[in-house]
Amino acid sequence: APDGAGPLLPASGLRVLDLTRVIAGPVATRTLALLGADVLRLDRPGLPELPDQHTDTGFGKRSALLDLVTDREGFEELLAGADVVVTGYRPGALDRFGLGAEALAERRPGLVVAQLSAWGATGPWAGRRGFDSLVQVATGIAHVERGPEGRPGALPAQALDHGTGYLLAAGVLRALSDQAEAGGSRLVRAALARTA
Repeated sequence: APDGAGPLLPASGLRVLDLTRVIAGPVATRTLALLGADVLRLDRPGLPELPDQHTDTGFGKRSALLDLVTDREGFEELLAGADVVVTGYRPGALDRFGLGAEALAERRPGLVVAQLSAWGATGPWAGRRGFDSLVQVATGIAHVERGPEGRPGALPAQALDHGTGYLLAAGVLRALSDQAEAGGSRLVRAALARTA
């Protein structure tokens, strides 16, 4: 970089609210943080991220505890300053808190909402919870990776989580570049099953 400046950080100046847990969502927001975004991870009091997970996916982020039921005013203040909100819950799970994509964009025009789920936003399994290992079983990966005795196997890493997290981060960056040209709010969705 010229004159001793740091590396190019394409997400510099971007403000991201991270409402995700475990692996895929935190990988997406960690990626955005490493690209220069100001990421604030929000956890519910009494339900912090597992320490090992936080060690892996929390660096580059700030963290805070916030109860979406009792501190709506605090959340709305954070939302007013956000450019991107990333959620990692099954489709519809956050709607009761007014955190569906349309509701968020209505309150914060120009917002990019990135949603991560196990099974996708449509289809018979859309409302189900899920995680990497279950998606590996449902999509046949566990069968392909079975051992010699025929027991279901698994990939040697949580590849669906990590891959989907990186795809979601890339989708956010693409949405922002589209938005820079055409304006408006954007919705980005990624699902572990689609990655599988």
